[in-house]
Parts: sequence; C-alpha cells; structure tokens
Amino acid sequence: MKREDVKEYNGENGKPAYIIYKGKVYDVTESRLWKNGKHMGRHKAGEDMTDFISMAPHDEKVLDKVKYVCDIEEDEIGEDPKEKWRQLYRRYHPHPIFIHFPMGVLYFGAFMLFIYLFFRVREFESTAYYALLFGGASVLPAVITGAISWYINYDRTITEIFKNKIIYSSLLVLLVVMAVLSKVLSSNHEDGNLWFYLYVITYFLAIPVMTFVAYNGGRITWPD
Repeated sequence: MKREDVKEYNGENGKPAYIIYKGKVYDVTESRLWKNGKHMGRHKAGEDMTDFISMAPHDEKVLDKVKYVCDIEEDEIGEDPKEKWRQLYRRYHPHPIFIHFPMGVLYFGAFMLFIYLFFRVREFESTAYYALLFGGASVLPAVITGAISWYINYDRTITEIFKNKIIYSSLLVLLVVMAVLSKVLSSNHEDGNLWFYLYVITYFLAIPVMTFVAYNGGRITWPD
C-alpha cells in the first residue's frame, strides 16, 4: 500500500481509519482515541503519525493494541528540510524550558501584590513589580519558542488548542505591557490613583490568562 492509498482510509463516512508509523500501516478504527478518524481534534487518520507519536508522552507500544495492516511502499522522496530542526527540538525541548520561568515568577509576583494590598508593606509591592518585569520579559522567548515548535513539529496546524494558545498568549503579552505602563504612569502613588488600580487589575488578569495558555499546552502533551 502506498501513502496515497492510505489517505483514503480516513475514518470518515464509515471508512476504516489507518495511520502510518515508521513505514508501517496500522488500523485504529476500533480505538476510542481515534473516533471518526480524529485524535485530539487535530490529527486525522490517513496521515503519517511518525513525528507526532515520537513526541507524545506515550511510546510506540500503544500501537500493540491496534491492528497492523501492511508496510508502506515508499516512493523516492526528498529529505524533509525541517527534520534536522525537529531532531534538535527533541534533544533540547526549548519551549518547555522557557515557559516555566515566567509562569513561576508571575504567580509569585501576583501573590506578593495580593499580600501588599492587605498589609501595605512597600517591599511586597516592589517585589511584585520586579517579578512582573522579569517574568514579563521572559514571556517573549517562551512565545517565540512555542511558535517555532508549532511550525516545525505541527506544521502550523490550526485547531482549537492552537487557536487558544495564539490568541491568549497575545493577550498575555498585552496585559503584561499594560501592567508595566500603568505602574510607570502611577508614579508610585497608590491611593485614589487610577493608573495604580489599572496596574493591579491587569496584573491579576494576566494570571488566569497565563493559566489558560498553560492548560492548552498541557492538552497537547497529555490529550483528553
């Protein structure tokens, strides 16, 4: 069976659902994870899943539970120019490395700001602001490496998960910038200062937005 033939088995309209892994064809029709030929809302049957399965939290042993169909008859194809970048990504995992720092720092900063609002200890507010600066600055490399991962590992596939990550990551950057500008414009005057109130609001709004972005990232690594 050739790759073009496998595409016909996409699990739609009552057809069987086949996938390719390392040059072999597997029948996933009966798998509950491939209902109607779709997996996690972004993978479709009839395609080569080698790269995606290699990056998944589970290993290839999951294929022991499905039926082997046949080997692929390979045509002469050129080397994928993104393959070397995929190998580098698998070795160093830049996005997971960069994403955890801003999350930890911004959670900590929001907690410091929350305590300041109750006890009015200046050091707590200063700590919150510096955490915003460092955590906010580190959001940018996290977003950039996430975009790189989306390009080389997922071929810029547009799904609900990736839409959420793109939209809410952009919103997170906007909220962080607004929070920093509001703090600067407040001139360290808190009581009755609208800029300081905006600083507090945007700071706290950034936390659930960041959490939602992280949640969708988790849905990629550990699918529903």
